[in-house]
Amino acid sequence: MAQGRDAGIRISGAERDEAVALLGTHLSTGRLELAEYEFRCVRAVAARTRGDIEALFTDLPCPHPDLSAAVSPKQRLKQAVGRPADDGLVPTPASEAVGMLGGMTMLLGVPGTILLTVFKGLWWTIVVAVGVTILAAAVEEALKKRG
Repeated sequence: MAQGRDAGIRISGAERDEAVALLGTHLSTGRLELAEYEFRCVRAVAARTRGDIEALFTDLPCPHPDLSAAVSPKQRLKQAVGRPADDGLVPTPASEAVGMLGGMTMLLGVPGTILLTVFKGLWWTIVVAVGVTILAAAVEEALKKRG
């Protein structure tokens, strides 16, 4: 069922079409008579909000239309902004040290290699700095342990 303000959220044509298709499923299983099916289909096609569609399925068991996309903007923001996915890895002192090495390589190595390239023509030092940074990131992840 729609929760409070979500009942008034507008729905798309695809969600209306899905509701009609699922009403057909309930007709074919004998839960709806033909007259009631037609009545609900007309209401489903005319529905504009999430609450309109959900009202058609209150007395029917699953399947119901998936209206998860029809949520209020605040609700959607709460779903999008959450905790980052936990991969179960816990940093170790060694992994933190290698991560620091990678960070220092980026912080000092990249400007240094740019200067070496401009003034001395040693362009290959950029490849070394980027390679060390990538290698440090990979080793840092490998040194983490499962939590």
